[in-house]
Amino acid sequence: MNYSGRSILAVLLLSGIVLLYGQGKRTPSAPRNRNQESLNAIQKLEDDMRLAALKNDAAWWVENLADGFTGTDFLGHVRDRSQTIELQRSSALVYDAMNLSDRNVHIFNDTVIVTGKMTTEGTYRGQDLSGDFQFTRVWVRIGEDWKLVASQSTKIVP
Repeated sequence: MNYSGRSILAVLLLSGIVLLYGQGKRTPSAPRNRNQESLNAIQKLEDDMRLAALKNDAAWWVENLADGFTGTDFLGHVRDRSQTIELQRSSALVYDAMNLSDRNVHIFNDTVIVTGKMTTEGTYRGQDLSGDFQFTRVWVRIGEDWKLVASQSTKIVP
């Protein structure tokens, strides 16, 4: 092989290495970017849900609950999507304050699990429901949208 043949071979080998290296760099960043987008979307939905609960805004629940939604409150009452929306439309549940803390977000492809603590002041059918609660919520990406599919809360006993 003459000098120009070796030069061409070297250029081709170098080009192949650069292409492989470049592909290797892009592949891992795509999931990280998608995870960051998911994290941002879920954090916004969680914050918007808190505000909707404080304002008694049933429209948020209509838009963001999945058709198969199941919610379990701290008393063990289980509600489906329509029952949860009806509760939000009623005056039975009134939040004067709701603060979220210790939130952890776990991303599994198109499913996100959020756990955390919620401190509330408010009433349910005239009875005090103020206190600290541990919650777990499950979000699933359906098409391009995130929908809440399950929610559960437990009162933290001192």
